[in-house]
Amino acid sequence: AVSGGQDSMALLKLIIDLKRIYKWQLNVWHGDHGWHNQSSKICQELKHWCHIQKLPFYSAKTNQAIISSEEKARDWRYTKLLEQAKSITKDNPSLQCKYVLTGHTASDRTETFLMNLARGAHLKGLSSLKESRQLKDKVLLIRPMLRFDRKETIQICNEMNLPVWIDPSNSDVKLSRNRVRQEIIPVLEDLYSGSTIRIANLADKLSTLNDDYSELTTLAIESIKTIEGIDRAKIETLSIKVRSIIFARWIADNSGPFISSTQLL
Repeated sequence: AVSGGQDSMALLKLIIDLKRIYKWQLNVWHGDHGWHNQSSKICQELKHWCHIQKLPFYSAKTNQAIISSEEKARDWRYTKLLEQAKSITKDNPSLQCKYVLTGHTASDRTETFLMNLARGAHLKGLSSLKESRQLKDKVLLIRPMLRFDRKETIQICNEMNLPVWIDPSNSDVKLSRNRVRQEIIPVLEDLYSGSTIRIANLADKLSTLNDDYSELTTLAIESIKTIEGIDRAKIETLSIKVRSIIFARWIADNSGPFISSTQLL
């Protein structure tokens, strides 16, 4: 998935170099959000560059009326990426499209962590942006650039003489992520140099902790589960906090309604 910005172009260059060793079949997909009047031009110029590199290029176009928020834009991108992966596999079953790669960096991970922290997210929310996660139709999403920050991706682009297309919407501070990127991260870096990477590393550690936490919850449920539900006598021996964790997981596993942490406590 290539936007044309420095992060995705750095990723693309690294994968182009590595595919000669691993014999990967690489396809480029670009999402034209239509959020500014340069979006179609960026798409066409990126398409032309990929043509010169002899890379298969695909794109999808939408507009702000359809994707009016960052969340809707993200959902649209993943929907279209999965559709494209499925189409590529259908056209060539012997070369199934199994992986979707994105250029998310440590900087993105830090921004996401801070935004979720401010929203009051629990452990799962704070440990988002994992290095990989399963999408639909047996397609795996991979984020190979999470060890890099934006200073490093622009260095890669400069040293490799890569074209970079600047999305004008990235400067719009009405978008919450842009405001965090432009107003909060610089202050933290000024106060504590290198904080971006340290926060990203913390999010990575929390991701592992969340996985362990989930496995332990599964074991706990198995030990108190009965044919009719949960053994009340056993669960009453646990602390209120632990009970709420088990109830939340048990309700989710049994397709129950969403219940807030306050209600569970």
